[in-house]
Amino acid sequence: MTNTANGGASENYKGLLIQYCQERGLDQPIYTETQLGPVDAPRWQVKVSYGNHVHETPEPVAGSKKFAHQVASEQVLAEINSRRESFLAGETVEGTSGAVLEAEDVSVTASEPVEVSMPLLSTALTIANERLTSAHPSRYRTLTDAEFSDKLSKLTLKIVRDLLTESEMDNITLR
Repeated sequence: MTNTANGGASENYKGLLIQYCQERGLDQPIYTETQLGPVDAPRWQVKVSYGNHVHETPEPVAGSKKFAHQVASEQVLAEINSRRESFLAGETVEGTSGAVLEAEDVSVTASEPVEVSMPLLSTALTIANERLTSAHPSRYRTLTDAEFSDKLSKLTLKIVRDLLTESEMDNITLR
């Protein structure tokens, strides 16, 4: 969190953002700032460009330019985390399709048997597990193993069926 009392940050958010970009093969973030206010009491409007995203601080940040970069980086990391959580929860994220998916809403109906490769099933299981445990961790800590397994299997099957349906609609053959 930003520590505005002493004009510093308790974490190096700029360093964490640089690390995030490096881990994903992106160029380092580019910071562009505009000084507002007098020289002895500057406020900074900061724009951060990273990957194909641009973030601008909603309000000018008082203090040093270095501190303003830290605040902007903290906001970017919060934005990234929010997008990740939305994606893992199955929500629509920046033009991707998908609806909010609650495990309780997943129902599996019997249909004709479908042969699915083990790697596809394993990937769907991993995605389902991430969605359940990352999107709403406190909700699933209280479940018994059997209840969690039931929700996990239903969500895994829903992901596989949705993938198969979409691939049929787009005339894609999965092997």
